[in-house]
Amino acid sequence: MGDLSSAALPSPTTASPTLRERNKARARAEIADAALRLFLDRGFEGVTVEEIVSAAGVSRRTFFRYFETKEDALLADYPELSARLTEALEFSDQDDAVAGIRAGLHRMADWYIERSEAVLARSKVIRETSMNVAARNLEFLTQWERGVAHAVANQLGMDAGELTPRTAAAVIVGAFRAALTQWVRSSCRDDLHTLTDQALDLIDQGLQPVLSRSGKRH
Repeated sequence: MGDLSSAALPSPTTASPTLRERNKARARAEIADAALRLFLDRGFEGVTVEEIVSAAGVSRRTFFRYFETKEDALLADYPELSARLTEALEFSDQDDAVAGIRAGLHRMADWYIERSEAVLARSKVIRETSMNVAARNLEFLTQWERGVAHAVANQLGMDAGELTPRTAAAVIVGAFRAALTQWVRSSCRDDLHTLTDQALDLIDQGLQPVLSRSGKRH
């Protein structure tokens, strides 16, 4: 099996991480990589934290410095993705909020494509595990929605908790999730950028014309 590491997503800012930050990111990625390999081999429920730290060559204290639970180790990339999406949106030079969000999602698509093997492996583990992992997965996806809602709210001069930003965020993140799901179902053979654009185009154009055409086929 190839590299399953959860390397950090490149920052949209120009500031380079310090040596300490790079070392912490490397240690976190190595623990997550070891955990994912064990989960693939034995199943999520069949792996203990003790086995993860042994495989990674770290202490329990080090494990819990980076992760609160096994679920967090499996979904190690999600907090980073949430932070990077928010950062990409904040530093976007797009006057159009939707265009800026689209650009931010394409940055995330690049990250997924570069790590397609790890994405497929993690998806397999998630499908075969308990609802606890699915629930944790949903929590992290909700963080994506918050980031998008803030970007929309900033453009509109509204509060991120208002209906319009929250609805827009839910629809946009849902569209990206649909693109990701289709990409994983194709074993990452489809073009994720194309799928992302197609999903977001449905939002731009509105679903009514598409659904109306679909209804005429029956």
